Amino acid sequence: MGLLGKLTSNDNMSGYKKFDNKQGWTNSDLLEKLSGVTTSLGTPKMGTVKIMGKDVEAVVFDGVSENLDIYIKADDKKIDAGSSPKPGATGAAMLGALGGAFGGGNSADASKVTRAIEELQSVMDNLLAGKEVTETKAAVRAESGDSVKLYMEEKLELSLKDRYTLFTADHEPAYFIEGNVMDTAYKIMDAQENEIMVVKKKLISVMPEYNVFEGKKEIANFKKKLKLTKTEIAGKANGKELTIKGDMLAYNFDILLGDEVIGTVDKEATFWANCYRIESFSKSNVNLIVAIAAIVEALKKAEERSSD
Repeated sequence: MGLLGKLTSNDNMSGYKKFDNKQGWTNSDLLEKLSGVTTSLGTPKMGTVKIMGKDVEAVVFDGVSENLDIYIKADDKKIDAGSSPKPGATGAAMLGALGGAFGGGNSADASKVTRAIEELQSVMDNLLAGKEVTETKAAVRAESGDSVKLYMEEKLELSLKDRYTLFTADHEPAYFIEGNVMDTAYKIMDAQENEIMVVKKKLISVMPEYNVFEGKKEIANFKKKLKLTKTEIAGKANGKELTIKGDMLAYNFDILLGDEVIGTVDKEATFWANCYRIESFSKSNVNLIVAIAAIVEALKKAEERSSD
């Protein structure tokens, strides 16, 4: 399928969604309906976006990303939702927009855009089905104050025994991750260096497989998926399916438990170099997401060794 074909289909492409406009809604209708729904995207307004080099009227959310606007627009047959560089945006922002649209972007902007458009899709699916929508889960989550942000410095050199520190925004240690010499186990400790979890690699497995334990209780298991283009893991945690969306080894991905995004990892600019951000949208999932960070580091180390 060519580029234009992709742009006019709804094939689960990240950063772009299309809906049948059976109700004959106009942009004014979309603005009215979306203004009545509380989302994490902010307040919608009527505006103009550039699509295929042309200025097009659309309902715009301009508070999601520093460089990109989220838009949704209607015509006689369909409703499109996507992203567009803000007026005056640089070439880098244009690449970020394309990355968000086709699932290949590694920027924090592309990740934010993908999540925002998926949230918008959920709202539109319900509105088009005639259901009443007043708020989204993401909006409730954003207002809860339950989010936890941690920062982890990349390990730029290989070593026999790895130790990582996860910091708060004030650069105070919050967690420590310590691997053994054989990379078969990672101990996860709190700020006082008390062990809270252990991640163990299964010794005999076709694809790398990891089990997460709190004491003697197994709380999650993950397995590397067979992918030709990028590294991914999938598994179960607390009895629910856990999946990754994005690029793990580039530190830009979302973590889903069931159909809910519970956390995200990105390399958004932070206050010191070679650092990436780990965010859990709920305090109850922080330990699980820290365990995933340990697994990502184990897989990244294995990838680096195999390429040497």
